[in-house]
Order: sequence, then C-alpha cells, then structure tokens
Amino acid sequence: MMVAGIVLLICGGVSLLYGLIQNSSLQAQLMSALGSGTLNPGTPFMVVGAIAAAVGIVLMVLASRKKKAASGQLPPNSTQQ
Repeated sequence: MMVAGIVLLICGGVSLLYGLIQNSSLQAQLMSALGSGTLNPGTPFMVVGAIAAAVGIVLMVLASRKKKAASGQLPPNSTQQ
C-alpha cells in the first residue's frame, strides 16, 4: 500500500504540474480571453493530478498507521477513531 501511495503521489504531482504548464501557455490564455467557451487544456490534468496526489497521501498515511499498529507502537483501538 505504501508503494502504491508513493507512485500515485508522484504521478499526481507530475500531472498537476503538466496541467499548470498547459494552462499558462500563450495559446491557452488567448483562447480563454477570446471566450471560446472551451475548457483550458490543462484543467483535466490538474484535477486528475490533485485527486491522485490526495489518494496517494491517504494511502501512505494508512500504510504507516497499519505498520505502526502491527509493530505494537499504537494501541489497537487508536485506528478506529
């Protein structure tokens, strides 16, 4: 679960940055200013990237808590809050 979280976090971050770069291009700004009514080209990458990064962080936290609970560092009831 930890590896999947790290992969999602990295891929989400790359997708988010790619979307930001696409939205800041001159062509995207001109199309938005001319009011074509279309979605900016980087917006889907930004949304998917943010969601993937958030899921990756959640997976990493859950894996860390599960590992600590298995090693006895956390009481068994602390994972049910």
